[in-house]
Amino acid sequence: MTSERKIKIAESFSNKYVETELDIDLSQKEFELLGRGFFAGSMDEKWNIFIHKDSLFFARSWTDNCIYKADLEIRRSGIKLNNLKITKNTDEYKGTDLKSDTDLFKKLLQMYLDREDLYIDYRVKLPLIKLTIEKYSKENELRKSIGSQSVELNLQIYNSLIESSSDYITINGLEELTYNTKKYDSKYELLSLHISNKENPSDSTTFFFNQEGTELLGQIIINKKPASNNVHK
Repeated sequence: MTSERKIKIAESFSNKYVETELDIDLSQKEFELLGRGFFAGSMDEKWNIFIHKDSLFFARSWTDNCIYKADLEIRRSGIKLNNLKITKNTDEYKGTDLKSDTDLFKKLLQMYLDREDLYIDYRVKLPLIKLTIEKYSKENELRKSIGSQSVELNLQIYNSLIESSSDYITINGLEELTYNTKKYDSKYELLSLHISNKENPSDSTTFFFNQEGTELLGQIIINKKPASNNVHK
């Protein structure tokens, strides 16, 4: 990501926001990782994360909408993340409540920094989800995140990707997921487990479960098409 694009995203952070205190300590290594930034390597990754002017920004990778801004406090005694701001621009982000939005920030930060202490999500302990994580952990070191959103929104996201990017990507598993979720209301929230290879983040899979985490309803893998197959219109 270019410096110009980072500045544009950072400066676009809405003047409508809510804020809360974080008090998260960072090691020098973690600070350096954030300084280099984390940028989406596949269509299935949703965030670009970077530092600009002593603040940490989380922006949606598909739209560049800036959702989170956290102040960095850099002292000789250590480095802290304080004063998290969350956009309330509903055109860019339809957050539910301050606690849920803060928890999401912590979950994302924990995943990218490979920590275990920022947020503990009980859902990763559900038997079928735990089994899925263990199965793939045997093959590769993983990054993992778990979340929930409606059947309607999940299908809308993937169908929109097909419409806009079918020349460049293939989405495997959507037909099965669509069929298996027909029994639910469109507003029913699915649990989603996203896992990716730490060494190769584009090697990723998103698994979808019912709310209780007792039934696997489908899995989505997004692959880039070889450059020679891309159609330029």
